[in-house]
Amino acid sequence: MKFDFLLSKIHGITDQSLPGHKAHDDILPVLAQQRKNAFQRDPNPRQSSVAATLFPLTDGEAQILLIERQSYDGVHSGQIGFPGGKVEETDKTLVDTALREMEEEVGILRANPMLIRSISEVYIPPSRFLVHPFLFYLNELPSLVKNEREVEKIIFFPISKLLDDKTVVHGKIRLDNGVFIKTPYFEHEGYQIWGATAMMLSEIKWMLRGVV
Repeated sequence: MKFDFLLSKIHGITDQSLPGHKAHDDILPVLAQQRKNAFQRDPNPRQSSVAATLFPLTDGEAQILLIERQSYDGVHSGQIGFPGGKVEETDKTLVDTALREMEEEVGILRANPMLIRSISEVYIPPSRFLVHPFLFYLNELPSLVKNEREVEKIIFFPISKLLDDKTVVHGKIRLDNGVFIKTPYFEHEGYQIWGATAMMLSEIKWMLRGVV
């Protein structure tokens, strides 16, 4: 899909009601009810924000930016996600958190992205993060500088592939503890994109399908 065409439909995205749980349920694992129950039992989740950013490549094709996180001793080690992280005291708003984290992780200056809208929050039981996603766009992609400590690889996910139902695979994911769970996931260039990131991508997919 060409970015200019997508950009011409942005107003339709901002005017939509969020599909929320309907879109999330498309991509959740069999044990998804545990996520909902855990959220109800957590009165004070940790707050975080992520930046889902649309942009064109030189051929004009629309993409969304993802990262592969570095391996570390933690529940999100090596996972595919959006640039983002926990809210800091210096952040004035949740949007500021998303922009600061994106600048720190991939070098996109926080003044450059244009905010389209917020999308539905997602709770992650293992880390107790309540993630607030924000959808942005860039008219052109600047030079990227990845944070070597936090980011293993920067990944471009074509919007045309996001909208293609064949990109969703029903299979098994191996967790850090060695246990396999059955779940749908987005497959891209050998990466399995599942969990919270897949939920956000699924909602973006629903929203884009409503306007293109």
